[in-house]
Amino acid sequence: MARIVVMPYGPHLAHVSRPLLIAVVLRNMGHEVIFAGDGASLRLARESGFPVVFAKEIPEEHMLSVSRKGRANWWDGYLQEMVEEDCRVFSELHPNLVLGDFRLSLSTSCEHARIPMAMIMNAAWTNYYTVRCKAPEHLAATRILGKPISNFLFPLVKSAILRTDARTFRKLRRSLGLDPRRNMWDMWRGNLNLLVDTPAYAPTRDLPPDFRYIGPLVWEPDVAAPPWLETLDPKRPTIYFTMGSTGFPRFFEQAVEIFGDSEYQCIMTTAGMARFDSLPSNFYCCDFASGTKIMEKSTVVVCHGGNGTIYQAMSRSVPVIGIPTMHDQEWNLDRIVDLGMGIHLSELRFKPEHLREAVARVVGDPQFKRAAERQRAEVERYDAPRLGAELIDRFLKG
Repeated sequence: MARIVVMPYGPHLAHVSRPLLIAVVLRNMGHEVIFAGDGASLRLARESGFPVVFAKEIPEEHMLSVSRKGRANWWDGYLQEMVEEDCRVFSELHPNLVLGDFRLSLSTSCEHARIPMAMIMNAAWTNYYTVRCKAPEHLAATRILGKPISNFLFPLVKSAILRTDARTFRKLRRSLGLDPRRNMWDMWRGNLNLLVDTPAYAPTRDLPPDFRYIGPLVWEPDVAAPPWLETLDPKRPTIYFTMGSTGFPRFFEQAVEIFGDSEYQCIMTTAGMARFDSLPSNFYCCDFASGTKIMEKSTVVVCHGGNGTIYQAMSRSVPVIGIPTMHDQEWNLDRIVDLGMGIHLSELRFKPEHLREAVARVVGDPQFKRAAERQRAEVERYDAPRLGAELIDRFLKG
């Protein structure tokens, strides 16, 4: 039995729920698993029976503000403090391995403390991703130069940003006697790197042996299905609205304005981001529900472009319309467009008619559904919690 400390980015649901799924399997294997961090989403670990110790986090407001500008330098000013906090936790808990998800200090901390680390990440956040990413609209250079020119220049711009935003890491790593590493993608890799994607959706090349695809990790809340779910008319098209934990609440209000009393049945899971005193008769709303169960009743999902929602949609062959708020979500939705299973709408230039027209187009064209069905077959090949846990277990056994 090994002691494994899980250190995700605690404020965000996705980055807590993904390692939680692996942690449950590791616990069943006999390993001792402890979570460390701070943030509302760590309640999931507590509710699953895991001990949770406090570890300081980067303020969520700061991280979101910088990320929405298309930058990766939100650790500037915090990195040394976070590495010291990581090492404090290590000295308290004495882990045999640390499992991380989006806590970018961990690679430096673990290497400095000589503790092996497994990191959960998406393939697009590696130096091995082969899809040519377009310039995010939230990047200042895109707004200045325009989309066509920015898309042409973006490979160079992206490379420069990833090197520039890694300066704080390189400086600290030099002071600790560690190798500098070349860019931000290298700054968070571990001894074992678990890619929570399918190769069809997120292709790579020349992957080192310590990078392994395990498939998507999609968490579902353990709550009963809303009673109205079974009352929906299967002959009417159904739109599912969800914005994860990083979308803008105003999109729920706009959904009601655009589709209230329309021919569509509309479902919203708000994660507590929006409250309504009353809703049109064709709207159904709750804070949390099983996304997969709702997808089974949905014709199309409107979301922020988070990986979890996209993979839930793929698992039930549901086309996607996305309104992203961060650059990685923009890349996700560009990929959805490439695969033919959805539409990417601009957040900065959004108008109600854009969403109305996108829904009509997806509902009326069966090609979107067929493309989503092809991706479902890829998703069903994987059992990510089991694969991730087995890889960690084998790594620990040498």
